[in-house]
Amino acid sequence: MLRLVERALVAPRSPYRALFRAVGCELGDVRRLVARDGVEAMLRTIAAAGVYVTFDEFKGRVPIERGGEKARVTDEDFDNPVASADFSRPTGGTHGRPRRILADLDYVADTAPGWAAWFAAEGWLARPLVFATPIYPGIALRQLRCVRFGKPFEAWFSTGHGVSPGYRLVSAYLNWLIRWRAGVPTAERVALDDLGMVASRLSDLAAAGRPPCVCTSPSTAARIAVAAHAAGRSLAGVAFLLGAEPVTAARRRTIEISGARAVATYGTSEVGPIGVQCALAAKTDEVHLLLDQVAVVSRPRPIVTGDVVNALLITALLPSCPKLMLNVEIGDYGTLVDRSCGCRLAQLGYHRHLHTVRSFEKLTGEGATIHVIDLYRILEEALPQRFGGSSTDYQLVETETARGLPRYVLRVSPEVGGIDEPALVSALLEEVGRLRRPYPFMVDQWAQAGAVRVHRERPQPTERGKILPFLTLGHGSPT
Repeated sequence: MLRLVERALVAPRSPYRALFRAVGCELGDVRRLVARDGVEAMLRTIAAAGVYVTFDEFKGRVPIERGGEKARVTDEDFDNPVASADFSRPTGGTHGRPRRILADLDYVADTAPGWAAWFAAEGWLARPLVFATPIYPGIALRQLRCVRFGKPFEAWFSTGHGVSPGYRLVSAYLNWLIRWRAGVPTAERVALDDLGMVASRLSDLAAAGRPPCVCTSPSTAARIAVAAHAAGRSLAGVAFLLGAEPVTAARRRTIEISGARAVATYGTSEVGPIGVQCALAAKTDEVHLLLDQVAVVSRPRPIVTGDVVNALLITALLPSCPKLMLNVEIGDYGTLVDRSCGCRLAQLGYHRHLHTVRSFEKLTGEGATIHVIDLYRILEEALPQRFGGSSTDYQLVETETARGLPRYVLRVSPEVGGIDEPALVSALLEEVGRLRRPYPFMVDQWAQAGAVRVHRERPQPTERGKILPFLTLGHGSPT
Protein backbone atom coordinates (compact mmCIF):
# COMPACT_ATOMS: atom_id res chain seq x y z
CA MET A 1 0.00 0.00 0.00
CA LEU A 2 2.75 2.44 0.92
CA ARG A 3 4.63 1.60 -2.27
CA LEU A 4 1.48 2.42 -4.22
CA VAL A 5 1.21 5.84 -2.58
CA GLU A 6 4.90 6.50 -3.11
CA ARG A 7 4.58 5.55 -6.78
CA ALA A 8 1.55 7.81 -7.13
CA LEU A 9 3.54 10.72 -5.74
CA VAL A 10 6.60 10.28 -7.95
CA ALA A 11 5.12 9.00 -11.23
CA PRO A 12 5.55 11.36 -14.19
CA ARG A 13 2.49 13.59 -14.65
CA SER A 14 0.85 11.89 -11.67
CA PRO A 15 -2.51 13.52 -10.85
CA TYR A 16 -2.09 12.47 -7.22
CA ARG A 17 0.74 14.89 -6.46
CA ALA A 18 -1.61 17.85 -6.77
CA LEU A 19 -4.23 16.10 -4.64
CA PHE A 20 -1.84 15.38 -1.78
CA ARG A 21 -0.34 18.87 -2.02
CA ALA A 22 -3.78 20.49 -1.94
CA VAL A 23 -4.72 18.81 1.33
CA GLY A 24 -1.27 19.11 2.93
CA CYS A 25 -0.74 15.35 3.13
CA GLU A 26 2.66 13.69 2.69
CA LEU A 27 3.92 10.12 2.52
CA GLY A 28 4.91 10.23 6.17
CA ASP A 29 1.33 11.09 7.11
CA VAL A 30 0.08 8.10 5.15
CA ARG A 31 2.58 5.81 6.90
CA ARG A 32 1.38 6.97 10.32
CA LEU A 33 -2.29 6.56 9.38
CA VAL A 34 -1.73 3.02 8.08
CA ALA A 35 0.27 2.05 11.20
CA ARG A 36 -2.38 3.47 13.51
CA ASP A 37 -5.67 2.67 11.75
CA GLY A 38 -5.04 0.25 8.88
CA VAL A 39 -5.30 0.62 5.11
CA GLU A 40 -9.06 1.10 4.68
CA ALA A 41 -9.32 3.60 7.52
CA MET A 42 -6.41 5.53 6.01
CA LEU A 43 -8.14 5.58 2.62
CA ARG A 44 -11.34 6.90 4.19
CA THR A 45 -9.40 9.58 6.07
CA ILE A 46 -7.56 10.91 3.03
CA ALA A 47 -10.75 10.71 0.94
CA ALA A 48 -12.54 12.89 3.49
CA ALA A 49 -9.66 15.36 3.20
CA GLY A 50 -9.97 15.46 -0.62
CA VAL A 51 -7.62 12.73 -1.87
CA TYR A 52 -9.95 10.94 -4.25
CA VAL A 53 -10.61 11.02 -8.00
CA THR A 54 -14.13 11.42 -9.36
CA PHE A 55 -15.45 9.42 -12.29
CA ASP A 56 -15.23 12.42 -14.65
CA GLU A 57 -11.73 13.31 -13.43
CA PHE A 58 -10.52 9.75 -14.01
CA LYS A 59 -11.91 9.82 -17.54
CA GLY A 60 -10.14 13.12 -18.20
CA ARG A 61 -13.39 15.02 -18.79
CA VAL A 62 -12.81 17.66 -16.14
CA PRO A 63 -9.71 19.00 -14.34
CA ILE A 64 -8.97 17.98 -10.77
CA GLU A 65 -9.61 20.89 -8.40
CA ARG A 66 -8.97 20.74 -4.65
CA GLY A 67 -8.01 23.44 -2.16
CA GLY A 68 -7.05 26.01 -4.77
CA GLU A 69 -4.98 23.50 -6.78
CA LYS A 70 -6.08 22.75 -10.34
CA ALA A 71 -4.64 20.04 -12.57
CA ARG A 72 -5.77 19.15 -16.07
CA VAL A 73 -5.46 15.41 -16.62
CA THR A 74 -6.01 12.76 -19.26
CA ASP A 75 -6.72 9.11 -18.70
CA GLU A 76 -3.12 8.33 -19.72
CA ASP A 77 -1.89 10.29 -16.70
CA PHE A 78 -3.16 7.44 -14.54
CA ASP A 79 -1.03 4.82 -16.33
CA ASN A 80 1.19 2.83 -13.97
CA PRO A 81 4.80 3.56 -14.95
CA VAL A 82 6.11 0.26 -13.57
CA ALA A 83 3.52 -1.98 -15.23
CA SER A 84 4.53 -3.62 -18.49
CA ALA A 85 2.11 -2.86 -21.31
CA ASP A 86 1.90 -6.00 -23.44
CA PHE A 87 -0.68 -4.23 -25.59
CA SER A 88 -3.37 -1.59 -25.27
CA ARG A 89 -7.03 -2.03 -25.93
CA PRO A 90 -9.33 0.79 -27.02
CA THR A 91 -12.38 1.82 -25.08
CA GLY A 92 -14.69 4.82 -25.04
CA GLY A 93 -13.34 8.36 -24.76
CA THR A 94 -14.54 11.81 -23.96
CA HIS A 95 -16.47 13.39 -26.84
CA GLY A 96 -15.65 10.45 -29.09
CA ARG A 97 -11.90 10.41 -28.39
CA PRO A 98 -10.96 6.76 -27.86
CA ARG A 99 -9.43 5.94 -24.51
CA ARG A 100 -6.64 3.46 -24.08
CA ILE A 101 -6.54 0.79 -21.41
CA LEU A 102 -3.21 -0.94 -21.05
CA ALA A 103 -3.27 -4.71 -20.77
CA ASP A 104 -0.53 -6.36 -18.73
CA LEU A 105 -0.39 -10.14 -18.91
CA ASP A 106 1.53 -10.18 -15.63
CA TYR A 107 -1.50 -8.51 -14.06
CA VAL A 108 -3.78 -11.15 -15.55
CA ALA A 109 -1.57 -13.77 -13.88
CA ASP A 110 -1.43 -11.85 -10.59
CA THR A 111 -5.24 -11.65 -10.38
CA ALA A 112 -5.81 -15.33 -11.19
CA PRO A 113 -5.35 -16.64 -7.60
CA GLY A 114 -8.47 -14.83 -6.37
CA TRP A 115 -10.66 -16.59 -8.90
CA ALA A 116 -8.78 -19.87 -8.34
CA ALA A 117 -9.54 -19.68 -4.60
CA TRP A 118 -13.18 -18.94 -5.39
CA PHE A 119 -13.50 -21.89 -7.80
CA ALA A 120 -11.85 -24.16 -5.24
CA ALA A 121 -14.11 -22.93 -2.44
CA GLU A 122 -17.20 -23.60 -4.58
CA GLY A 123 -15.98 -27.01 -5.79
CA TRP A 124 -15.91 -25.92 -9.43
CA LEU A 125 -12.36 -26.85 -10.44
CA ALA A 126 -13.48 -30.07 -12.14
CA ARG A 127 -16.48 -28.52 -13.89
CA PRO A 128 -16.57 -27.49 -17.57
CA LEU A 129 -16.20 -23.76 -18.17
CA VAL A 130 -18.35 -22.07 -20.84
CA PHE A 131 -18.56 -18.45 -22.04
CA ALA A 132 -21.72 -16.85 -23.44
CA THR A 133 -20.56 -13.32 -24.21
CA PRO A 134 -19.71 -11.02 -27.10
CA ILE A 135 -16.16 -11.09 -28.45
CA TYR A 136 -14.18 -8.18 -27.06
CA PRO A 137 -10.73 -7.70 -25.48
CA GLY A 138 -11.93 -7.54 -21.88
CA ILE A 139 -13.59 -10.95 -22.00
CA ALA A 140 -10.45 -12.45 -23.52
CA LEU A 141 -8.50 -11.27 -20.48
CA ARG A 142 -10.98 -13.08 -18.24
CA GLN A 143 -10.47 -16.20 -20.33
CA LEU A 144 -6.70 -15.88 -19.99
CA ARG A 145 -7.11 -15.49 -16.22
CA CYS A 146 -9.03 -18.75 -16.11
CA VAL A 147 -6.42 -20.48 -18.28
CA ARG A 148 -3.78 -19.32 -15.82
CA PHE A 149 -5.28 -21.38 -12.99
CA GLY A 150 -6.03 -24.37 -15.18
CA LYS A 151 -9.57 -23.67 -16.40
CA PRO A 152 -9.65 -23.25 -20.19
CA PHE A 153 -13.17 -22.97 -21.55
CA GLU A 154 -14.84 -25.83 -23.41
CA ALA A 155 -17.26 -23.69 -25.44
CA TRP A 156 -17.78 -20.04 -26.26
CA PHE A 157 -21.15 -18.84 -27.55
CA SER A 158 -20.55 -15.38 -29.00
CA THR A 159 -23.49 -12.96 -29.05
CA GLY A 160 -21.62 -10.25 -31.01
CA HIS A 161 -18.23 -8.73 -31.73
CA GLY A 162 -16.47 -5.42 -31.78
CA VAL A 163 -17.04 -3.09 -34.70
CA SER A 164 -13.96 -0.86 -34.78
CA PRO A 165 -10.72 -2.10 -36.41
CA GLY A 166 -8.89 -1.64 -33.10
CA TYR A 167 -11.36 -3.82 -31.22
CA ARG A 168 -11.29 -6.49 -33.92
CA LEU A 169 -7.49 -6.52 -34.09
CA VAL A 170 -6.91 -6.79 -30.34
CA SER A 171 -9.71 -9.35 -29.98
CA ALA A 172 -8.30 -11.45 -32.81
CA TYR A 173 -4.81 -11.36 -31.25
CA LEU A 174 -6.10 -12.38 -27.83
CA ASN A 175 -8.31 -15.12 -29.25
CA TRP A 176 -5.34 -16.51 -31.14
CA LEU A 177 -3.19 -16.31 -27.99
CA ILE A 178 -5.76 -18.22 -25.94
CA ARG A 179 -6.22 -20.90 -28.61
CA TRP A 180 -2.45 -21.29 -28.94
CA ARG A 181 -1.86 -21.36 -25.18
CA ALA A 182 -4.77 -23.53 -24.09
CA GLY A 183 -6.15 -25.27 -27.17
CA VAL A 184 -9.64 -23.86 -26.64
CA PRO A 185 -12.32 -23.97 -29.36
CA THR A 186 -13.24 -21.03 -31.54
CA ALA A 187 -16.31 -18.97 -30.70
CA GLU A 188 -19.71 -20.12 -32.03
CA ARG A 189 -21.89 -17.22 -33.19
CA VAL A 190 -25.39 -17.11 -31.69
CA ALA A 191 -28.14 -14.50 -31.71
CA LEU A 192 -29.40 -12.96 -28.48
CA ASP A 193 -33.00 -13.63 -29.48
CA ASP A 194 -32.34 -17.30 -30.29
CA LEU A 195 -30.51 -18.95 -27.40
CA GLY A 196 -32.39 -22.27 -27.45
CA MET A 197 -29.33 -24.10 -28.77
CA VAL A 198 -27.21 -22.75 -25.92
CA ALA A 199 -29.83 -23.83 -23.37
CA SER A 200 -29.88 -27.33 -24.88
CA ARG A 201 -26.08 -27.65 -24.81
CA LEU A 202 -25.91 -26.57 -21.17
CA SER A 203 -28.77 -28.90 -20.26
CA ASP A 204 -27.02 -31.81 -21.98
CA LEU A 205 -23.83 -31.18 -20.02
CA ALA A 206 -25.76 -31.05 -16.75
CA ALA A 207 -27.67 -34.26 -17.60
CA ALA A 208 -24.36 -36.00 -18.31
CA GLY A 209 -23.17 -35.20 -14.80
CA ARG A 210 -20.95 -32.31 -15.92
CA PRO A 211 -22.90 -29.15 -14.99
CA PRO A 212 -20.90 -26.19 -16.33
CA CYS A 213 -19.92 -22.81 -14.96
CA VAL A 214 -21.05 -20.22 -17.51
CA CYS A 215 -19.48 -16.74 -17.67
CA THR A 216 -22.10 -14.37 -19.03
CA SER A 217 -24.22 -11.32 -18.22
CA PRO A 218 -27.37 -11.48 -16.07
CA SER A 219 -29.62 -10.59 -19.02
CA THR A 220 -28.11 -13.26 -21.29
CA ALA A 221 -28.37 -15.83 -18.49
CA ALA A 222 -32.03 -14.89 -18.02
CA ARG A 223 -32.65 -15.35 -21.76
CA ILE A 224 -30.98 -18.78 -21.71
CA ALA A 225 -33.06 -19.76 -18.66
CA VAL A 226 -36.27 -18.64 -20.35
CA ALA A 227 -35.36 -20.67 -23.46
CA ALA A 228 -34.62 -23.73 -21.34
CA HIS A 229 -37.86 -23.42 -19.42
CA ALA A 230 -39.87 -23.01 -22.64
CA ALA A 231 -38.27 -26.16 -24.08
CA GLY A 232 -38.83 -28.15 -20.88
CA ARG A 233 -35.07 -28.50 -20.35
CA SER A 234 -33.54 -28.40 -16.87
CA LEU A 235 -30.40 -26.41 -16.07
CA ALA A 236 -30.09 -27.93 -12.59
CA GLY A 237 -26.51 -27.70 -11.38
CA VAL A 238 -25.48 -25.03 -13.92
CA ALA A 239 -23.80 -22.01 -12.31
CA PHE A 240 -24.07 -18.71 -14.21
CA LEU A 241 -21.12 -16.48 -13.25
CA LEU A 242 -22.60 -13.04 -13.83
CA GLY A 243 -20.93 -9.72 -14.54
CA ALA A 244 -21.26 -6.44 -16.47
CA GLU A 245 -24.80 -5.68 -15.19
CA PRO A 246 -26.62 -5.54 -11.86
CA VAL A 247 -27.82 -8.90 -10.57
CA THR A 248 -31.32 -7.83 -9.59
CA ALA A 249 -33.87 -9.93 -7.73
CA ALA A 250 -35.97 -10.33 -10.90
CA ARG A 251 -33.01 -11.56 -12.94
CA ARG A 252 -32.03 -14.02 -10.20
CA ARG A 253 -35.59 -15.39 -9.99
CA THR A 254 -35.77 -15.94 -13.76
CA ILE A 255 -32.43 -17.75 -13.82
CA GLU A 256 -33.29 -19.95 -10.86
CA ILE A 257 -36.64 -21.06 -12.35
CA SER A 258 -34.59 -23.16 -14.79
CA GLY A 259 -32.81 -24.89 -11.89
CA ALA A 260 -29.57 -22.96 -12.47
CA ARG A 261 -27.74 -20.89 -9.88
CA ALA A 262 -27.15 -17.16 -10.33
CA VAL A 263 -23.68 -16.20 -9.06
CA ALA A 264 -22.59 -12.57 -8.91
CA THR A 265 -19.15 -11.24 -9.77
CA TYR A 266 -17.93 -7.65 -9.75
CA GLY A 267 -15.07 -6.00 -11.61
CA THR A 268 -14.04 -3.23 -14.01
CA SER A 269 -12.04 -2.88 -17.21
CA GLU A 270 -9.25 -1.01 -15.43
CA VAL A 271 -8.92 -3.23 -12.34
CA GLY A 272 -10.26 -6.61 -13.37
CA PRO A 273 -11.80 -8.74 -10.59
CA ILE A 274 -12.99 -6.84 -7.51
CA GLY A 275 -15.41 -9.25 -5.85
CA VAL A 276 -16.92 -12.74 -6.16
CA GLN A 277 -20.21 -14.14 -4.87
CA CYS A 278 -20.48 -15.16 -1.24
CA ALA A 279 -21.74 -18.76 -0.98
CA LEU A 280 -23.84 -17.69 2.03
CA ALA A 281 -24.97 -14.36 0.60
CA ALA A 282 -27.60 -12.41 2.51
CA LYS A 283 -28.30 -10.15 -0.51
CA THR A 284 -28.97 -10.91 -4.18
CA ASP A 285 -25.62 -9.62 -5.46
CA GLU A 286 -23.46 -9.90 -2.33
CA VAL A 287 -19.78 -10.48 -3.09
CA HIS A 288 -16.60 -10.95 -1.10
CA LEU A 289 -14.08 -8.24 -1.95
CA LEU A 290 -10.73 -9.66 -3.10
CA LEU A 291 -8.78 -7.81 -0.43
CA ASP A 292 -5.36 -8.95 -1.63
CA GLN A 293 -6.03 -7.20 -4.96
CA VAL A 294 -8.17 -4.16 -4.14
CA ALA A 295 -9.29 -1.95 -1.29
CA VAL A 296 -12.77 -0.43 -1.50
CA VAL A 297 -14.19 2.40 0.58
CA SER A 298 -17.00 4.83 -0.11
CA ARG A 299 -17.83 8.50 0.24
CA PRO A 300 -21.17 10.34 0.18
CA ARG A 301 -21.69 11.85 -3.25
CA PRO A 302 -24.56 13.88 -4.73
CA ILE A 303 -25.70 12.75 -8.18
CA VAL A 304 -27.75 14.38 -10.92
CA THR A 305 -31.08 13.18 -9.52
CA GLY A 306 -30.44 15.17 -6.36
CA ASP A 307 -29.92 12.00 -4.30
CA VAL A 308 -26.79 11.30 -2.28
CA VAL A 309 -25.24 7.86 -2.78
CA ASN A 310 -22.30 6.00 -1.27
CA ALA A 311 -19.96 6.19 -4.26
CA LEU A 312 -17.40 3.39 -4.31
CA LEU A 313 -13.72 4.38 -4.31
CA ILE A 314 -11.37 1.72 -5.69
CA THR A 315 -7.69 1.34 -4.86
CA ALA A 316 -5.69 -1.22 -6.85
CA LEU A 317 -3.10 -2.89 -4.59
CA LEU A 318 -1.13 -5.07 -7.01
CA PRO A 319 2.03 -3.44 -8.46
CA SER A 320 1.26 -4.85 -11.92
CA CYS A 321 -2.12 -3.10 -12.26
CA PRO A 322 -1.96 -1.08 -15.52
CA LYS A 323 -3.57 1.93 -13.84
CA LEU A 324 -2.54 3.83 -10.72
CA MET A 325 -5.83 3.80 -8.85
CA LEU A 326 -5.98 5.41 -5.42
CA ASN A 327 -9.49 6.21 -4.17
CA VAL A 328 -10.90 6.31 -7.72
CA GLU A 329 -14.63 6.47 -8.47
CA ILE A 330 -15.79 4.04 -11.14
CA GLY A 331 -19.35 5.34 -11.42
CA ASP A 332 -20.92 2.83 -9.03
CA TYR A 333 -22.40 2.95 -5.57
CA GLY A 334 -23.27 0.18 -3.12
CA THR A 335 -23.26 -1.03 0.46
CA LEU A 336 -20.06 -2.16 2.18
CA VAL A 337 -20.25 -4.37 5.26
CA ASP A 338 -17.94 -6.49 7.40
CA ARG A 339 -19.50 -9.74 8.56
CA SER A 340 -18.41 -13.26 9.42
CA CYS A 341 -20.53 -15.32 7.05
CA GLY A 342 -18.66 -18.56 7.71
CA CYS A 343 -18.16 -19.57 4.06
CA ARG A 344 -14.82 -20.86 2.82
CA LEU A 345 -13.78 -17.51 1.37
CA ALA A 346 -14.38 -15.89 4.76
CA GLN A 347 -12.13 -18.54 6.28
CA LEU A 348 -9.41 -17.42 3.87
CA GLY A 349 -9.69 -13.86 5.19
CA TYR A 350 -12.07 -12.31 2.68
CA HIS A 351 -14.26 -10.76 5.35
CA ARG A 352 -15.42 -7.57 3.63
CA HIS A 353 -18.65 -7.73 1.62
CA LEU A 354 -20.29 -5.51 -0.99
CA HIS A 355 -23.89 -5.65 -2.18
CA THR A 356 -26.67 -3.74 -3.99
CA VAL A 357 -24.26 -2.30 -6.55
CA ARG A 358 -25.76 0.14 -9.02
CA SER A 359 -24.35 2.73 -11.41
CA PHE A 360 -24.92 6.48 -11.30
CA GLU A 361 -22.92 7.11 -14.49
CA LYS A 362 -23.59 4.20 -16.85
CA LEU A 363 -26.34 2.23 -18.55
CA THR A 364 -25.35 -1.44 -18.47
CA GLY A 365 -28.11 -3.58 -19.99
CA GLU A 366 -27.31 -6.56 -22.27
CA GLY A 367 -23.66 -6.40 -21.18
CA ALA A 368 -23.17 -3.03 -22.90
CA THR A 369 -21.87 0.05 -21.08
CA ILE A 370 -23.05 3.49 -22.18
CA HIS A 371 -21.97 6.58 -20.25
CA VAL A 372 -25.08 8.59 -19.47
CA ILE A 373 -23.26 11.90 -20.01
CA ASP A 374 -23.26 11.00 -23.71
CA LEU A 375 -27.07 10.93 -23.78
CA TYR A 376 -27.57 14.61 -23.00
CA ARG A 377 -26.90 15.90 -26.51
CA ILE A 378 -28.88 13.09 -28.15
CA LEU A 379 -31.99 13.44 -26.00
CA GLU A 380 -31.90 17.21 -25.66
CA GLU A 381 -30.73 18.19 -29.16
CA ALA A 382 -30.44 15.47 -31.81
CA LEU A 383 -33.83 13.79 -31.35
CA PRO A 384 -35.81 17.06 -30.99
CA GLN A 385 -34.16 18.38 -34.15
CA ARG A 386 -35.11 15.27 -36.13
CA PHE A 387 -38.54 14.46 -34.70
CA GLY A 388 -39.79 17.71 -33.16
CA GLY A 389 -40.38 18.90 -29.64
CA SER A 390 -37.93 20.40 -27.17
CA SER A 391 -35.17 19.29 -24.83
CA THR A 392 -37.70 18.34 -22.14
CA ASP A 393 -39.82 16.08 -24.34
CA TYR A 394 -37.53 13.02 -24.40
CA GLN A 395 -36.37 10.81 -21.53
CA LEU A 396 -34.61 7.43 -21.58
CA VAL A 397 -35.37 5.19 -18.61
CA GLU A 398 -33.34 2.09 -17.74
CA THR A 399 -35.64 -0.59 -16.35
CA GLU A 400 -36.27 -4.34 -16.53
CA THR A 401 -39.13 -6.68 -17.31
CA ALA A 402 -40.75 -8.98 -14.76
CA ARG A 403 -38.28 -11.63 -15.91
CA GLY A 404 -35.35 -9.30 -15.30
CA LEU A 405 -34.56 -8.63 -18.96
CA PRO A 406 -33.18 -5.13 -19.62
CA ARG A 407 -35.49 -2.56 -21.17
CA TYR A 408 -34.91 1.04 -22.14
CA VAL A 409 -38.10 3.02 -22.23
CA LEU A 410 -37.86 6.12 -24.42
CA ARG A 411 -40.52 8.45 -23.10
CA VAL A 412 -41.75 10.97 -25.67
CA SER A 413 -44.21 13.66 -24.69
CA PRO A 414 -47.59 13.34 -26.52
CA GLU A 415 -47.30 17.04 -27.37
CA VAL A 416 -44.57 16.19 -29.89
CA GLY A 417 -47.21 14.80 -32.26
CA GLY A 418 -47.08 11.83 -34.59
CA ILE A 419 -43.76 9.97 -34.69
CA ASP A 420 -42.54 6.95 -36.64
CA GLU A 421 -41.55 4.95 -33.56
CA PRO A 422 -39.27 2.38 -35.29
CA ALA A 423 -37.48 5.29 -37.00
CA LEU A 424 -37.10 7.03 -33.64
CA VAL A 425 -35.53 3.93 -32.05
CA SER A 426 -33.21 3.53 -35.05
CA ALA A 427 -32.21 7.19 -34.81
CA LEU A 428 -31.43 6.86 -31.09
CA LEU A 429 -29.23 3.81 -31.67
CA GLU A 430 -27.59 5.46 -34.68
CA GLU A 431 -26.75 8.59 -32.67
CA VAL A 432 -25.36 6.58 -29.75
CA GLY A 433 -23.29 4.47 -32.13
CA ARG A 434 -21.57 7.57 -33.52
CA LEU A 435 -20.24 8.78 -30.18
CA ARG A 436 -17.45 6.38 -29.30
CA ARG A 437 -15.61 3.54 -30.95
CA PRO A 438 -17.08 0.70 -28.86
CA TYR A 439 -20.66 1.98 -29.01
CA PRO A 440 -21.66 0.46 -32.39
CA PHE A 441 -20.83 -2.94 -30.88
CA MET A 442 -22.86 -2.12 -27.77
CA VAL A 443 -25.95 -0.76 -29.51
CA ASP A 444 -25.88 -3.85 -31.75
CA GLN A 445 -26.56 -5.84 -28.57
CA TRP A 446 -29.50 -3.55 -27.78
CA ALA A 447 -30.84 -3.85 -31.33
CA GLN A 448 -30.59 -7.67 -31.31
CA ALA A 449 -32.47 -7.81 -28.03
CA GLY A 450 -35.10 -5.22 -29.00
CA ALA A 451 -34.20 -3.50 -25.76
CA VAL A 452 -35.52 0.00 -26.61
CA ARG A 453 -39.27 0.68 -26.54
CA VAL A 454 -41.12 3.98 -27.10
CA HIS A 455 -43.78 5.12 -24.63
CA ARG A 456 -45.86 8.17 -25.50
CA GLU A 457 -45.93 9.88 -22.12
CA ARG A 458 -44.42 12.97 -20.58
CA PRO A 459 -40.94 12.62 -19.06
CA GLN A 460 -41.30 12.03 -15.33
CA PRO A 461 -39.55 14.05 -12.63
CA THR A 462 -37.40 12.48 -9.93
CA GLU A 463 -38.59 12.44 -6.33
CA ARG A 464 -36.85 15.81 -5.96
CA GLY A 465 -38.75 17.29 -8.89
CA LYS A 466 -35.97 17.24 -11.49
CA ILE A 467 -36.74 16.22 -15.07
CA LEU A 468 -33.62 14.50 -16.41
CA PRO A 469 -32.95 13.17 -19.92
CA PHE A 470 -32.21 9.75 -18.42
CA LEU A 471 -32.94 7.66 -15.34
CA THR A 472 -30.71 4.70 -14.47
CA LEU A 473 -31.83 1.46 -12.83
CA GLY A 474 -32.69 2.18 -9.20
CA HIS A 475 -33.28 5.93 -9.67
CA GLY A 476 -36.89 6.53 -10.53
CA SER A 477 -37.10 3.77 -13.13
CA PRO A 478 -40.17 1.55 -13.18
CA THR A 479 -39.88 -2.21 -12.78
